[in-house]
Amino acid sequence: MAATASCPAYVTGLFLIGENDAVGAGFSIDKSLTTTVSERKAGRATIMLNGSEGALPVSKSVLRRYMEKGCRLGLLDIRHATEIPVGFGLGMSAAGALSLSLALNEHLGAGLPRGECIKIAHDADVECGTGLSGVDAAAIGGMLARRSPSEQPLKLPFEEKTLGIAFYTPIKTSSVTKSPEWKKKVNAAGSEALGMLFGNRNWEGLVMASRQFAQKSGLADWCTPEMESNPRASMAMLGRTLFSDIPLNLSRKPFMLLQAKTAQDGAKLL
Repeated sequence: MAATASCPAYVTGLFLIGENDAVGAGFSIDKSLTTTVSERKAGRATIMLNGSEGALPVSKSVLRRYMEKGCRLGLLDIRHATEIPVGFGLGMSAAGALSLSLALNEHLGAGLPRGECIKIAHDADVECGTGLSGVDAAAIGGMLARRSPSEQPLKLPFEEKTLGIAFYTPIKTSSVTKSPEWKKKVNAAGSEALGMLFGNRNWEGLVMASRQFAQKSGLADWCTPEMESNPRASMAMLGRTLFSDIPLNLSRKPFMLLQAKTAQDGAKLL
């Protein structure tokens, strides 16, 4: 029997870098990554993304962690599918890890609690340098903010917004999260922006805090003209990707332009 799980794309608007974790704020959207796990009768195990095999190190890390827990994987056929491009700051590594962990737990009958499935995905994402806390946020969904790793995320009042999302080029997450220079700039700007958001805990506060963070941290230096001509735009962390709740006025043509809505759902079995 096949098992399928989905995990929403998650837009991080601002963040602070911690030790194998992060805090910040963001929101999920109504686009997701879906993973189906089934058993092959013969041949070899396969992991595919949108019909093509690739390195997919985060998925392999999830599989290894299940084996370390004593699970016999057998010949698995794992198929990830998403319309969101990978590496552009919408949490596709987290979504792949978490949807795989949930589907694998179901397919194998491993009986792990949801919290343990989430931790396996979180640890795999961190190990591969592709994320810090995206798994935890995408597991919950909605609009979230968190000031400390020891605190539970605060659910901001949900507001359905239609967004334009412009994808330009990827950013390697670890090039920022593992850089002492970037960490200093990001954490200074992030601390100020989080304080601003917690003084105005709604969508408007999130957009304004995200814009301030993107500009003051220096992460948005690549798109200064676009930020200036789009007063509602900010940057998805971490990718050269812009989102806005009003139509974007762009001087440079993006790699992809997508319309989406904010969403309340977190990751789930289908």
